[in-house]
Amino acid sequence: MDEQTMVDSYGVEVFSRSWPVDSPAGLVIIAHGASEHSGRYDRFAIALNEAGFAAVAIDHRGHGRTGKATGPGLMGPGGGQAVIDDLHELRAAAVAKIADGTPVFLFGHSLGSLIGLAYLTQHSEGLAGGVLCGMAADVNEAAGTGALLQGFADAGMRDLSAGDLLAANNAAFEPARTPFDWLSRDTVEVDRYIADPFCGDGNPLTFGYLIDLFDVVGPAAENLGAISCPVFVIAGDQDPAAAMGAHATALATALAAKGIEVECKVYECARHELLNETNRDEVTADVVTWLQSHR
Repeated sequence: MDEQTMVDSYGVEVFSRSWPVDSPAGLVIIAHGASEHSGRYDRFAIALNEAGFAAVAIDHRGHGRTGKATGPGLMGPGGGQAVIDDLHELRAAAVAKIADGTPVFLFGHSLGSLIGLAYLTQHSEGLAGGVLCGMAADVNEAAGTGALLQGFADAGMRDLSAGDLLAANNAAFEPARTPFDWLSRDTVEVDRYIADPFCGDGNPLTFGYLIDLFDVVGPAAENLGAISCPVFVIAGDQDPAAAMGAHATALATALAAKGIEVECKVYECARHELLNETNRDEVTADVVTWLQSHR
């Protein structure tokens, strides 16, 4: 694994990790979830490497080492469009290091699935496909969600923590061992998340972050027809952040209605972090198979 930083077009220093291979069969750009960071995708990236794919993963604004430049949980200059632009700059830098014609894919989890959806509506041209994991909003209500969140700003709450919104996901598993049982059935993985200084309660999003995010997600949800590459949508049927899989199936239905090639798989008994679930090998194999079939 290599580490690198770039100064984006807004002057923010953005951190990323990469897992190169010689003569890659493809390149996968990874967008992580809320209150976590790119380093948590090392196992997945190694599996991609073993299948012949190079991988690169960003620390979004407000997260991981990029959070040093913006402040934890803060979007920083450029607003919601900036997280899309950062991904596009990362893509350009990564593509410059591989052979022309190498297929490029996007993988987004949770927050990254929302960023990923917006990215696909703006920049799917030239992509071989996109994988959206743990879709964290109803595509049919995304525009209304943005308006609802704006109410928090109007109440002077823009810079306050929105951590309680994530905490509510644990309600389905109470009485629970930890506040993060909703992430996975694998207790070791949950404990690793809690112990990670860049994860969890110490790194909550602000309401302002979510407001800025839905400034781009809302319009994306109304412009799905702009997506020009195949999409694979996955979720667990015990994932409260994805409405127990309903957000994934709703997105797949909406994409299909626009004539977009889409596949959807909802995993029985799986919770939010499919790549850290007890059936993660099955999920990873399914993603790799899909990538290989779309090269």
